[in-house]
Amino acid sequence: MDKGLHQIYEDEIHSLQEEIRILEQQSKDSQIYSEAFVKTMDMQREKFNVQNPESWKCSSTDLEAQLEQAESQIAFLSQLTGIGFSHCTITTVGKSNDKTKQYRLSGYSHSLHFELEFELIEIQTKENVTATVMELNIILESSECYDLSRFISRAEEKKNLLLFFRTLSVFAKWYEFRQVTFRHFKEKYPEVVRLPEGSSAEYLVLKCSKLPGVELKIFWKILVSEEGVVSPVLDLLTKVPVEVLDFDTEKVVDSAPSSFRSLLRLFGIEVAIDCLIKLM
Repeated sequence: MDKGLHQIYEDEIHSLQEEIRILEQQSKDSQIYSEAFVKTMDMQREKFNVQNPESWKCSSTDLEAQLEQAESQIAFLSQLTGIGFSHCTITTVGKSNDKTKQYRLSGYSHSLHFELEFELIEIQTKENVTATVMELNIILESSECYDLSRFISRAEEKKNLLLFFRTLSVFAKWYEFRQVTFRHFKEKYPEVVRLPEGSSAEYLVLKCSKLPGVELKIFWKILVSEEGVVSPVLDLLTKVPVEVLDFDTEKVVDSAPSSFRSLLRLFGIEVAIDCLIKLM
């Protein structure tokens, strides 16, 4: 190969290598700039002031997408736990690293409504932010269950929000299931089932015109321990005239409560109540 031509090729190769080096440096600088830009934007978001809507017009599409995602997650959690919030007010007190936020919440768990008032102290460290609940006050719409009221007092004393929400969710589910079950049997057997205090009460009464004076009362309590353990407990109380008891040679009335508990263990709540009603 001619030496002049060889030199031209070498010059061309060196030129290409230099262009590649420059492009790589530009790409690297661009990446550094991009990372710095993202970091700066993140810092600006933290300082973002909602009183100045003009500052976020450029990213309204992103904000709308984030809002839709947040609403979807909240709806999923509400469906999963049965807990939702209808009102929330947050007031921040203090401007140092240690901030106190005062919360006022209104919400519901299934058919039970509640209000919460509490303070949350946030302590900023180099590693993370820690939060402590203070001054917890819980107001529940329904005060029918003594055990639940006692548990709420315990939760307020411990300032344990997580325990309150977890227990309330389970209790409210049983509370609503009891209401639905009582209404179901009242509609299915209107001649036999009585709800003297409505479907939200702890009992229903069974009466039959063919058995005058005979009354069966099913108590359905929802017990709550101080540790937040929820347990449904059903029992049967019989009311039978003395003259009828004289004919009960097999002691059916005396064994009725234990027989009812056996039905509960074998078939569950709804089937056990249905069997008892049919016996009437």
